[in-house]
Amino acid sequence: MMTGGRQPSRAGTIAGSRRLQVNRACATAFILVLATPVAAQQKRPSVAPKAMQEVAPQLATYTDDVLFGDVWVRSQLSPRDRSMVTLTVLIGTGKSAQLAGHLNRALDNGVTPAEVSGLVTQLAFYTGWPNAVSALAVIAPEFTKRKIDTAALRAAVSAAALAPEQPATARDSNPAMAKGAPKFEALTANVIYGDLWRRTDLTPRDRSLVTIIALAANGDEAQLASHMGRSAAYGLTRADLVEALTHLAFYAGWPKANSAIRLAIADQGKPAEPVVSADAAPPLTVTPPRQDPSRGPAEHFTGQVTVTSPFKASGGSRLGGATVSFAKGARTNWHTHPTGQLLVVTTGRGWVQAAGEPVRVVGPGDIVWTAPGVRHWHGATATSAMTHVAASESREGTSVTWMEPVSAAQYTGPR
Repeated sequence: MMTGGRQPSRAGTIAGSRRLQVNRACATAFILVLATPVAAQQKRPSVAPKAMQEVAPQLATYTDDVLFGDVWVRSQLSPRDRSMVTLTVLIGTGKSAQLAGHLNRALDNGVTPAEVSGLVTQLAFYTGWPNAVSALAVIAPEFTKRKIDTAALRAAVSAAALAPEQPATARDSNPAMAKGAPKFEALTANVIYGDLWRRTDLTPRDRSLVTIIALAANGDEAQLASHMGRSAAYGLTRADLVEALTHLAFYAGWPKANSAIRLAIADQGKPAEPVVSADAAPPLTVTPPRQDPSRGPAEHFTGQVTVTSPFKASGGSRLGGATVSFAKGARTNWHTHPTGQLLVVTTGRGWVQAAGEPVRVVGPGDIVWTAPGVRHWHGATATSAMTHVAASESREGTSVTWMEPVSAAQYTGPR
C-alpha cells in the first residue's frame, strides 16, 4: 500500500517498462558500434593505384592491408620519420616517379620544406648529384602548387650558421688517403665533415637516419656499419634503426633491408657502439691466452697463422687486437692501419718491413710501432716461428686495409 500519493495504473507501468527496455537496447547498440573497428563499419578506400588494382590485385591488397594498413600506422616510428625514410629511398635510388605523392604526404606529416632541401643536399653527396637533380625536378613544381616561398627558403638556408663540430663527426686526417688521393681526402674532411654534417637544415639525428637509409637502400655495406656505429651519439636507438629498416623493406626491397638489419642487430643486438660512460664498462678485463683460436684467412696471410685471444676495449675506446702466431715461413700480406699498429713480440723470431725500408729482425720483448697509413708486413722468419700481440684502433669502422701478398722475392730476410 502506498501513502501520500496516487498509485500508477497497470498500463502506465507497462509503458514505462517498455520505454526502459528500448533505451537499454539503444544504448547497447551504440556501445557495439563504438566497439566495432572502423574498417568493419566502413571499408577504408584503397590507396593502391588503379592499374595495380586491375593488373595485380593481390599486390593491391598487400598495399592496402600491409603497407598502409599496418606498417605506416605502427607507433614505433613517427609518421614524419617514416616519410623521411620513404623520401630518402625514392630520391637516393632515383625513383622519382613515385616522389610527388610521398613528398606531399611528408609535408602533411610535418617534414618542413627546409628539411626537404637539407635531405636532397645530403643525398647528393651519398647517392650522387644526378639523383638529387632528378628529385628537384619533381619537388620544385610541388612546392609551387603548395605556394611554398622558395625565396624565403633560400634566404634562411644562406643565413643559417654551422653548428659546432660534434665528437661523433670529428674526423682525424687519413694519412693513406692524404698521400694517395689528397684532393678526395681534403673534400671529405673539409666539405663532408667540416661543412655538410654541421649544417642545421637537418638535425643530427635526421642526418644520421637519412645517411644510413641511403646507404642501406643502395647496398653500401662497407660504409653502413661505421655510420650505424655513430648513430647512437646522434640519438638513434637500435629500435629506431630496426623499425626504419623494416619500413625500408617495402621501398628498397627485402634483400637490402635484410642485409642492413643483420648489421644493425649484430653482436647480440648492439649495432653500433653507443657512447657509454667509463662507469658502465668493467673496471678491468683479463683475456687468457689461447682463447677462441681461429685460422688466419688465406686471403690475408701466407702460410699457417693462428689468431687467439681477440680483445676489444670498452668505455668508448676504439682499441682492439689479438695474439697472432706464425709458423715458420708464414707472414701477413702488405697492409696499412688508419691509426697505426703496435706489436709486442712474445716468442720466436720474426721479420718486419715497411715499404721502402729494409727487413728487420725482431725477437721476444721487442715492441714494433708502425705509423698510420704506412704500408708494411710482418711474420715469422723462414726458419723460426714467431708470436706477437697486435693492437690498433679503428676509424670509421675499420682498423686495417689489406693489400697483395708478400712475394717470395720480397720474403728474403735482412741483407
